[in-house]
Amino acid sequence: MAEAILFGGDKGGCGKSMVCKTAIQYHLDKRLVFSCFDTDRSNADCYRCYSKVASFQLAVFSEAERLEDSANAIFNTAINQRTLINLPAQVFIPLKNWYEQNDLFEISQEAGVKFQLWHITDGGYDSLQILKKTLEYFQDKVKYVICKNYGRADDFEALNTDKTLQKLIEKYEAVTLDFPKLTGSIAKNRLDAQSLTFGEAITPNTNNFDLIEKSRIRKFLREAYAQFDTAGVFASAQQS
Repeated sequence: MAEAILFGGDKGGCGKSMVCKTAIQYHLDKRLVFSCFDTDRSNADCYRCYSKVASFQLAVFSEAERLEDSANAIFNTAINQRTLINLPAQVFIPLKNWYEQNDLFEISQEAGVKFQLWHITDGGYDSLQILKKTLEYFQDKVKYVICKNYGRADDFEALNTDKTLQKLIEKYEAVTLDFPKLTGSIAKNRLDAQSLTFGEAITPNTNNFDLIEKSRIRKFLREAYAQFDTAGVFASAQQS
């Protein structure tokens, strides 16, 4: 499956890495064929947690000339199989330049590579403005997934009632899903501090988490997977 799935949103603190890690765990649990890239230079936490159990590489989207080819491995990998990419904050301009400088909109059609762009949002003003800018730039050239992260916020009224944004969402047939909250801040912090995958956290013979914490993680994964399946965002995957 020639596909690049980019997990972004441009704004920091919206939970991009959490969503990406959950998507990686989904692919592992479903035994789907995939590769991964982490492009967050400041905190490559997806790579740190999952490089031990998945095919993972580091790359950089940068305006610097010396790094201008760093992200090309992403496209080359996506030609052969589904590739999940964790994006950093404030990546819109470097990402836009990557597409334009390499004629990706054109060569992706020749190579049969499809792009799926996730916008993880907390429903805040800045996040929604970035979403508008993203929809207006990429238009119908990518498939959009708008991920309302209930782990970061519980009020998405501004997203639901913004007429301009809703028209863009309808025009470009963006898929919207509700990403659940993982209950328990201590467990979430321990996952990050110990660089654990969700799979490691819920393994029966591990002592990192008690039974209630493991139950919460399983419930979270179950709810997230149900959202993925209902939205059909990973429906075309190839099984290993």
